[in-house]
Amino acid sequence: MKKVAILEPGAWGTTLGILLNRKGDETKVSSSPFANARVNEVSFWYDNPGLALKIERVRENEKLPGIRIPKKIFISSDLGKVIENANLIIVASPSFNFRKTLTYLKKSIGDTYGNYPPLLGIAKGIERETLKLPSQIVGEIFGKIPYAHLSGPGFAREIIKGKPAKEVIASKSKKFLKQLKELFKIKPLEISTTADLIGVQLAGALKNALAIGISLVEAEYQNSKMSKDLIRLGLKEMIKLGQKMGAKKETFLGPVGRGDLILTSTNPLSRNFQFGQNILLDVNKMRREIIERKITVEGFDNAQAFYKLGKIHKLDLPMINEIYKVIYEKTSPGRMVKNLIGLIKQN
Repeated sequence: MKKVAILEPGAWGTTLGILLNRKGDETKVSSSPFANARVNEVSFWYDNPGLALKIERVRENEKLPGIRIPKKIFISSDLGKVIENANLIIVASPSFNFRKTLTYLKKSIGDTYGNYPPLLGIAKGIERETLKLPSQIVGEIFGKIPYAHLSGPGFAREIIKGKPAKEVIASKSKKFLKQLKELFKIKPLEISTTADLIGVQLAGALKNALAIGISLVEAEYQNSKMSKDLIRLGLKEMIKLGQKMGAKKETFLGPVGRGDLILTSTNPLSRNFQFGQNILLDVNKMRREIIERKITVEGFDNAQAFYKLGKIHKLDLPMINEIYKVIYEKTSPGRMVKNLIGLIKQN
């Protein structure tokens, strides 16, 4: 029996927990701590005791409506109980809460167990205040421990119902990657692995920011060719910043880059797509709801972080700059749309 603890699971974290809980028996013997054993002990932790009690009682996360959480999954706000004897901890908190969750985790593990199990992050974001990626925050808080990051295109509500999804897991540890690939050998997931940890994290975060601008133009014109042109330009900016920060170009050309950017920019199920379209209706309301954390849109924080990174690295990132201005400098959405269309004509 192996145990996976998932911290602050939203729709995607809940989906992964349910899929892991369904994982069947294997008979082949392996030395991997995750492989070839029934992963029938999954636990969820929520910082909010009221939320934990509610989800434990109704067995449903409102971010994944209509999907029942199996009774075998332990749900609690007691972090010590949730992570006890865990072989893997999945940190599902959004990027703006990632550091806070890790801080709680370190205190709980240090006080109770004294050693750290490997971590897997799934947030598609970057810390706005420090401009650090999730792996860098982990290194700052825990030092050198096995860390991996999972990203890729797909929506939780579709994947949990069986729609195939190509996900990528990145880590500097080959051994950890092998273990995780075996663990996530679950339908409908199709897992590939890479050592490009920086690229996978940057791709997921960048596509969230870029999708806001692309979807806003789509809302105004409903022109698929225009959207394709902006996706092409957005991909160029992803590669430009990614390579400057040490990522591989090939990572952005795969599912975590181009694939996720296309899906997030054109599908109404995407929160960043919805945010971009709703900006046209009431930009002030949308800014306020994000700032007050009434809704979670990773691209909101990411746009500011990448705007700053562009300035630090002295890079020309015109799409990121325009998206930043409409969110943070109160440029009118109409002006941003015109400027983005102008970029298409220039390129």
